[in-house]
Amino acid sequence: MARLAFNSVPRVLAFAFALGVPALAHAGGYDTPMLYTARHMGMGGAAIGYVNDPSALFHNPAGLGHIARGEVSADFSLLLGGIHSSPTAVAKDLDSDLTVAPFFLVGAGYRIHRRITLGLGVYPIASAGASYHYGAGQKNSTELFFLEASPAIAFNLWPNLRLGVGYRFTYVRLSRYEGAPGSAERPFIDFTMSGQNFTGFRVGAQWDAEPWLQFGAVFRNSVNTRVENSHGVALRSDYSNISTHFKLPAKLGVGARVDFDEFQLPASLAVDFEYDFNSQNAGDPLVGTPDPNGPVAPNTVNNVFNWKDSQTLRVGAEYRVWHDAAAHVDRVPLRIGFVHDTQTANATYPTAFGTPPGPTRVITVGSGYNGGAWQANLAYAYRFGRGAVTNTANDCPFCSAAGKEDYRIHLNGLYVDVGYKF
Repeated sequence: MARLAFNSVPRVLAFAFALGVPALAHAGGYDTPMLYTARHMGMGGAAIGYVNDPSALFHNPAGLGHIARGEVSADFSLLLGGIHSSPTAVAKDLDSDLTVAPFFLVGAGYRIHRRITLGLGVYPIASAGASYHYGAGQKNSTELFFLEASPAIAFNLWPNLRLGVGYRFTYVRLSRYEGAPGSAERPFIDFTMSGQNFTGFRVGAQWDAEPWLQFGAVFRNSVNTRVENSHGVALRSDYSNISTHFKLPAKLGVGARVDFDEFQLPASLAVDFEYDFNSQNAGDPLVGTPDPNGPVAPNTVNNVFNWKDSQTLRVGAEYRVWHDAAAHVDRVPLRIGFVHDTQTANATYPTAFGTPPGPTRVITVGSGYNGGAWQANLAYAYRFGRGAVTNTANDCPFCSAAGKEDYRIHLNGLYVDVGYKF
């Protein structure tokens, strides 16, 4: 994430509007590269070309067209990790506290016509947070949360071609704190802002070129959400009518899956490629009304991001070790996956609360049990990456600092899901 840029305002006035929202869970931008579900994360999260359960509401709404009659599914994903960075010029090369980020997905799909399937799902699409303790009991923390609710419809145009459209309601919540908890001294920063957006959509398609070869494509538009509150604490003074915007950028994805059962091998290979238009986040002004009886402070502050577009490559493989011939079901799959996510953050405007200005990678493993009408899956993922911060901008007094060590991120993901067909 980027920080605020002030050309002529002293650092002491960079108050609570220095949002610099964190990215422990999200990729180089806001998106989280480690969701959903356990079934798909075992294969690196690759799902666009073949997803066939209610998690299609997140991956590709066209996948709802696979549902024979009705299906429900639920996933729980727990992300644990931290960031190593230099929060300030006097607090360098520090490890953040352990951050715990729980995610979930609950979805359902129901076929109302031989060519039409409806779906509904709720899931966090990004959640971020990091907290540092340093100095005389000082705490500096940020928490960011994106939640989506998505009704969708899928059309089976032909037996091998499906189209899907999903509407996206987005809720965003941000909390920012800087001070000494438990101290009689007023915090330097202390506020929470939230907002909603009703303009999102997701469209997708899936094509079965052969019984053993599937392709898919999906597009998500950008949504720009205004978050606000009637009051907040900044510069140890009250502010009213604080607000800013968070833009979840547009994303384009394509994917494919090959099943080798036709060649007498109980295995599959899946690949996804996603292009995130993160350069849409050039920056938004941050606005608030200072207490007229408090210290002089700006009403409007420019916010600098200067992100660049990023690409995410996902590769996954599955090998099925137990085939129940009587039930015609592959009972137990073994899965592995890999994700490569390119740099988005600008090293000139670094943040101690975000993904380092460099690429990250994810290694995944998983398994499960297919009971026919029901199935359950487990997965584990480990994400890591680093980026050098050596020459920060002079026009960004509230940016993080350059230290002796690279900025680094490490993140563990634990996943479990269950699904039932009726």
